[in-house]
Amino acid sequence: MTIWYLDNDDEITDAVARLRGTDAEQVIFVVPPGSRIATGRINFKLLAREAAARDLAMAIASPDEQVRALATSAGVIAAATPDQAEAALERGDEPVESAPATEMQPRTVSALAATSSGRGTFTWRSRRLRFVTVALLVFVVVAGFVVTETLPTAEITLVPRLTTVGPLQVPVVASAETAEVDVAQGVIPAVAMEIQLEAEDAYAASGSETIETPASGAVTFSALDQEFDQEIAAGTRVLTPAGIAFQTTQDVTLPRSDGAASVEARVEALTVGEEGNVPAETISVVPSLESQGIAVSNPDPTSGGRFEATPLVTAADYDAAAVDLRNRLTGELAAYLRDPVDAPEGSTVYPGSAVLGPLTLEPTADEVVGRADAEFRLAGSAQARVLAVDESAVDEVARVRLLAAVPAGLAIVADTLEIGHGEGTADGAAVAFGGTASGRAVAVIDPDALLDQIAGLPVSDAQAILEGLGSATVNVWPGFVGDLPNDRQRITLDVSEASDTE
Repeated sequence: MTIWYLDNDDEITDAVARLRGTDAEQVIFVVPPGSRIATGRINFKLLAREAAARDLAMAIASPDEQVRALATSAGVIAAATPDQAEAALERGDEPVESAPATEMQPRTVSALAATSSGRGTFTWRSRRLRFVTVALLVFVVVAGFVVTETLPTAEITLVPRLTTVGPLQVPVVASAETAEVDVAQGVIPAVAMEIQLEAEDAYAASGSETIETPASGAVTFSALDQEFDQEIAAGTRVLTPAGIAFQTTQDVTLPRSDGAASVEARVEALTVGEEGNVPAETISVVPSLESQGIAVSNPDPTSGGRFEATPLVTAADYDAAAVDLRNRLTGELAAYLRDPVDAPEGSTVYPGSAVLGPLTLEPTADEVVGRADAEFRLAGSAQARVLAVDESAVDEVARVRLLAAVPAGLAIVADTLEIGHGEGTADGAAVAFGGTASGRAVAVIDPDALLDQIAGLPVSDAQAILEGLGSATVNVWPGFVGDLPNDRQRITLDVSEASDTE
């Protein structure tokens, strides 16, 4: 149990602050006569609402009957003393509803009673004066009650104010590494499209292989009546009458004889090519031995002489063909990107994100380079990758970011949303966008809660609260009443469509 003794100058905000700061379950406010808090029933309503919100049992103790009447009319337990209030709380008494007390009731009746309790005998004139005075005071009291509690009404027109939110700059990145939209990080999914590319062609070989072979064969050296053995050394030159030269490739000996003698020796043409392929009996000149009576002849044709250049595939040929094939695949990829017919529906393909993978060649270099062919065929294949993005996700991220940026108590007006984004910029691994979002917001107004907040307040205070929400017009009848009615049923609140004026 907590008991607070209020001073006359204490405001309602002081009392509410005490309620919010207490840990007690039961509280009593001791309200003196003339307290500012007792000038209006709305103050006791505010205290009762705050106590109920915090599950507190609350009572008012005051020696002033009018203060107690105001409290009970606001639904608060009221007693003359703190002890009586505490006893009421302990018993769990419920507040006794009463007719609203006059909040600004003239306090002259008691004075009138004092003056009317005369000593001695009144004359008829004094009695009549007393009657008139009492009647006048009763009229004033009743009129005051009627004016302050029954007659006043208020009409309020509120045009909520539109507030611009944004424009908000929202960077967004589309990546194939994510599968879900991440609003906080500004990341959206991208589809990585795989494209298979192939090309093949025949290529000429630029190298050559030269085959150079001298002709070879056999010759027979012969002589008559040799007195001694004749050594014929390897390298001995023999010729045809046309000058085609050969030389022996082995040492031979022409034997001594009294008649004909001969010996055979292998020969090889001194120049390569088919020129050394001579018919039989063509080699007949042996310059170094003719003076000794030695003759030479070739019983069979010489053969094997050859000079031939064969086309050959070089490593440079293979590499050049590979470059050509890759260029062709790049061209095929560019043609596909101009019309990506198999792109996911609703998505945009970003050529700048395209990447051509490694080139695979058939046959391999080891199988082709060095081969004696005038041309060779080479096939190349590669897999390309390009990103496709559903750009509506960019707008969704911008929209959600904007809604999150709306100040508390405001809500975006749907048809004022302006969401957009620029063209994406691709770097191969992702596509970056610059999203923007803006809109107009209006205060979220609960008419019932607003009426509870302003009922019974001075018009100027209510006006200040209302103008925090928009443009407000407050008309009170009769015009000399400075406060809104305590009874919210006598307040008409018309919330118009939000204005586009800042």
